Amino acid sequence: MVFSFLFDEKCGYNTEHLLLNLKRDRVESRAGFNVLLAAERIQVGHYTSLDYIIGDVGITKGKHFWACRVEPYSYLVKVGVASSDKLQEWLRSPRDAASPRYEQDSGHDSGSEDACFDSSQPFTLVTIGMKKFFIPKSPTSSNEPENRVLPMPTSIGIFLDCDKGKVSFYDMDHMKCLYERQVDCSHTMYPAFALMGSGGIQLEETITAKYLEYEEDV
Repeated sequence: MVFSFLFDEKCGYNTEHLLLNLKRDRVESRAGFNVLLAAERIQVGHYTSLDYIIGDVGITKGKHFWACRVEPYSYLVKVGVASSDKLQEWLRSPRDAASPRYEQDSGHDSGSEDACFDSSQPFTLVTIGMKKFFIPKSPTSSNEPENRVLPMPTSIGIFLDCDKGKVSFYDMDHMKCLYERQVDCSHTMYPAFALMGSGGIQLEETITAKYLEYEEDV
């Protein structure tokens, strides 16, 4: 049930923007000179790319749970799961700071907010930033921004059920499910993370015991 992995230092890891510790269980985002220089050349329509980092172990079947902590100072962080095919697409995409191509929103990969409401997709990422947890739009919940913004949990748990094709996100402080949706698990799935601006993610191990106790109680 508990899924053990470390951050992958080889696949898509941007050493100019991301700083990985020696244990590979913590990553921090830093702007770097390249982003600052790109911003200096652009006066209008400046877009900054997301920097992705993934887990070093893939998932093909079964139920798996892991947890992470997003640092309160983080500007924008995304956490979730993505298939090997989708990750290859993202990591091949140009990372030009002037291009809006970076956009991979939580719940869809096109410009339409409603494009994938009713269909299973090969990834799901939620957005955390500025001490807030943002619930993606869905047809079954209120889409008013004030109803989709929650306080950021101290620790966030992710539960992937490959057999049922479902991913859930938990507030580990209160063992409350914040969001869940169907996900296409026909390809190998990986824990996926993305950072923009300053931020930090710490993988948690001891916190997962709390989730297992919760599962036994229910």
